[in-house]
Amino acid sequence: MLSILDRRLKPWHFWLANAVAVGWFAAMSVLTREALPGAELVRCPIGLCLGFYAPDELRETLEGLDEGGRAFLADTLLPLDMVLPALLLVALGTTCVWFTRPGKDMSVPVSSGARYTFLCVPLLYCLADYGENIALGEALDAYPDISDALAHRASLLTAAKSQLVVASIGLAAALAVAAWSLAQRKSGRPPPGSG
Repeated sequence: MLSILDRRLKPWHFWLANAVAVGWFAAMSVLTREALPGAELVRCPIGLCLGFYAPDELRETLEGLDEGGRAFLADTLLPLDMVLPALLLVALGTTCVWFTRPGKDMSVPVSSGARYTFLCVPLLYCLADYGENIALGEALDAYPDISDALAHRASLLTAAKSQLVVASIGLAAALAVAAWSLAQRKSGRPPPGSG
């Protein structure tokens, strides 16, 4: 699989995949801010949440929204958020492949096993994000009678999604920086700030 990607992957694939993922996320953020002004949806319990949250935090967040806000989450934001994990998987996977292609100037030389391992991180993020979306959809359907078990499952999946997306973005960024730095050395130019 990697050898096929190495042969067929073009710069425009890399740029388009990343631009579409960032654009989709930005559009979702703007839409959410307009639909739910003042709502804190970028951190626990619904957005980026590196740790766990208590069941009451989820209940309080949903209670803090009116019926229209909860309907927006269920009918608009969650369907849009079912697209984002796949877009991020493609973008982050493409980035990892792009910066580890064997024999290329702008590339980090690693084994094929390492390359597949790198691809597992965004894949696991994608699965956790889908799991979180399903759990949040169930919580919205069950509101106001959200069980502790459902809230705990949503919390676990939110934490896993958040940690894995940070790891995926960090990995992709580290590969890009390392590839660029190696390319600078090969060309005889030291990277800026190297003294």
